[in-house]
Amino acid sequence: MDFRPQSIGLIGGEGKMGSLFHRLFAGQGYRVRSAGPQPDPGYGGLVAESDVVIVTVPITETVAVIRRIAPLLRPGQLLLDFTSIKREPVEAMLEAGSWVIGCHPLFGPMPDPRGQNVVLCPARPGPCLPWLEEALRRLGMTPVEMTAQAHDEAMAFIQGLTHFLNIAFARTLQTRGADIEALLRVCSPVYQVLFAMLSRILSGDAHLYGQIQILNRENLPVLREFLDNGAELLAMAEERRWEDFYGLFKSAGDYLGPFKAVARQESDFLIDQMRQYLERQAKPDGNA
Repeated sequence: MDFRPQSIGLIGGEGKMGSLFHRLFAGQGYRVRSAGPQPDPGYGGLVAESDVVIVTVPITETVAVIRRIAPLLRPGQLLLDFTSIKREPVEAMLEAGSWVIGCHPLFGPMPDPRGQNVVLCPARPGPCLPWLEEALRRLGMTPVEMTAQAHDEAMAFIQGLTHFLNIAFARTLQTRGADIEALLRVCSPVYQVLFAMLSRILSGDAHLYGQIQILNRENLPVLREFLDNGAELLAMAEERRWEDFYGLFKSAGDYLGPFKAVARQESDFLIDQMRQYLERQAKPDGNA
């Protein structure tokens, strides 16, 4: 049985991510309807008229919205969500009578999301998964399939730990009263890249980052272990345990395996691009 939807409804479609996908799906020829995030925006009409229903609201509201619309869905429809956490939303979506695929676009709103990854968690996909994968590929995105639990465990490292590192870094700059401009003057391009990524994260939406940090239950064990490892490194520095540090450093590096050499080449490219950018910025006219 083929799944060939004609209409897509976006709950939260007036937000930044919803607006992006409204534009993208409409550009592919689908009839797209959006509803705002108001408490009672009349989801019934949107659900009734849509072959595919997508929930794209803040994480804190996602499960409640899903449970509100679950009784409205019928067999043959597809229910998706665009949430950064997957286990609880997928469990809630399975209460509906429709096909269910959890979905996490691994990027924020941007003019052109081609080349970006999208995680798919096919909880009850029926015949819908091939259509969704192909629709994403036509938009230039790469679908990656995994379970909701595996997604949340992966995001504990990719989002939870990465955000934690950068937020703690920025907070330490603040509490130590670091002179940012003075630090940047002595940064080599590699550390300019680090400061750029730090600033990119801290320029984001505090509510979104807070929800990602706090609501993924898989984050806490990872963050606790990170702090334990940091305490171990601190003790080595305080006690001047040279050989212990050398051993830990080598062991951690060896764990990265072949990726370490690949990443060295990739990071060399990024660093060179940053070097060229900084050189252009240093010129009076800002041009190369």
